[in-house]
Amino acid sequence: MSQMKAAVITGPHQVELRQIERPVPESGEALVKIEAVGVCGSDLHAYEGSQPFFEYPEMGGHEFVGTVVEVVDGKAPELIGRPQPRTPVEGSRVVVDPSMPCADCYPCRSGRYNCCENMRVMGVHAPGAFAEYIAAPLGCLHVISDEVSDDAAVMVEPLSIGVQAASRARITIDDTVLIVGAGTIGLSVLQVAKSRGARCAITDLVPGRLALARELGADLALDPSEVELRAALTDGFAPSGPSVVIEAVGRPVTVKQALDVVAASGRVVMLGLCSDEICFEGSLMVKKELDFLGSRLHGGTVPQAIELVESGEAHPERLVTHHMSLDEVEEAFKLMLKEPDTTIKVILRP
Repeated sequence: MSQMKAAVITGPHQVELRQIERPVPESGEALVKIEAVGVCGSDLHAYEGSQPFFEYPEMGGHEFVGTVVEVVDGKAPELIGRPQPRTPVEGSRVVVDPSMPCADCYPCRSGRYNCCENMRVMGVHAPGAFAEYIAAPLGCLHVISDEVSDDAAVMVEPLSIGVQAASRARITIDDTVLIVGAGTIGLSVLQVAKSRGARCAITDLVPGRLALARELGADLALDPSEVELRAALTDGFAPSGPSVVIEAVGRPVTVKQALDVVAASGRVVMLGLCSDEICFEGSLMVKKELDFLGSRLHGGTVPQAIELVESGEAHPERLVTHHMSLDEVEEAFKLMLKEPDTTIKVILRP
């Protein structure tokens, strides 16, 4: 069998470059040659030892672009809610929806496979793309134009998470939107919301990320440690408060802040992962009659993200701050830990 290079996370703060057997695709799968792969926050958490679903040893990496080199035909389980406009064939350039749901549980049967009770995700529960090749279910692979840069193609996956959150929030041209957190996902939500014609404010504590948000079209970019947020938002932006708040940080204090500043009858979508208890005044929900929603992964939104990139409505490649080789994956993790303010997205090339 053929060998390939792979970066395997073997334990907290341990990564090994190995020569391992190249995967052999099974029925209904394709073998994909990886061209570029992004390093996500969940990969970093696996490296740190704080990713609860990651089982060592395993290859991370679930944001990638590659070329299909082999297809094994086979009927995949029908999955409601995951459109696939073009079926990948040998030679197709593809990006990925890394979710591998069971197709049998209630969320899967009701068209919300992203909430699968038995979800498996590439790079977490199954081998990821920190390697030269990956075997992936055909239903997870989406064809993308050769005209799209590798950077933009890799960023389709996080952009699709932004599409999911914007869809959960029902963002339209009539909305004023506050995005809490200008990291990869917050900036992805910003681009999706702007493509829908909404006015957008964004908050963060890092000046460089706020500057990038302005370049990407934010109407207002605020450091909440320097301004009184409610006053800053009502002064010429949203007198009644934003109609939508997307919380993309995952801290109890920012969730409470979102509920506080959103307009009455507004929508708050919690996108940031938070394992702590969140306490807030219960009467607030009734007084404002709020929609308080969660958003998870990408519920069939990868094709929409591809369309945004191919049409030029979104430029997620602007979030890429570093390029490194697969051999430098541990250096990438250390960079993300030491310089989080200036490291938004690292892309590796096998």
